[in-house]
Amino acid sequence: MKKTILIVCFLSLFGTIHAQAFKIGENRASFGLGFGWVHKDPVPKSLNLPSPNILVERSLLPFKGLGFISIGAQFGFHHGLSLEKDKQTWTAVYFVPRVALYFHEIWDEDDFPENIDLYGGVGFGFRFLSHKISSSIEGEIKDRSGFNLGYNFFIGGRYYFKPHASIFAELGYGLSFLNAGITIRY
Repeated sequence: MKKTILIVCFLSLFGTIHAQAFKIGENRASFGLGFGWVHKDPVPKSLNLPSPNILVERSLLPFKGLGFISIGAQFGFHHGLSLEKDKQTWTAVYFVPRVALYFHEIWDEDDFPENIDLYGGVGFGFRFLSHKISSSIEGEIKDRSGFNLGYNFFIGGRYYFKPHASIFAELGYGLSFLNAGITIRY
């Protein structure tokens, strides 16, 4: 109950209820948590922590008949650990520039709420993955680390409950299967 009251108080700081969806020439910053790591776990019994991430984007170009295109980037972090005897940890850090298509013109203005954004997109960038294994021999640690392709395919939606604030959820394949959080428009 206390958490609910704190969330309502925090969200009420963002102004009046009249909200409008993302428009061309605007910027947004999103702060979210990712759930469900998309890469196969190195061990069967493991604990994967929620993945904090930041998204920034700017709406740029109209896309006739559909809506508009935005560009941005996602920075995220994932950490997991084994619950087995041999101590294993893995950490992934993502930096993925991305492009999204917002679907504002598919529906008539009267048929779809003005305070909702629907979008989909792709991103390609870098991922640094570190997988450390501590064996039973004291002091022996194996570290398999390296850079590889980071990518993101996603569909999502935002609900603007205030003029400059919304909640969002994305389903996809990249840092996590589900990414959800809050967006601030500036």
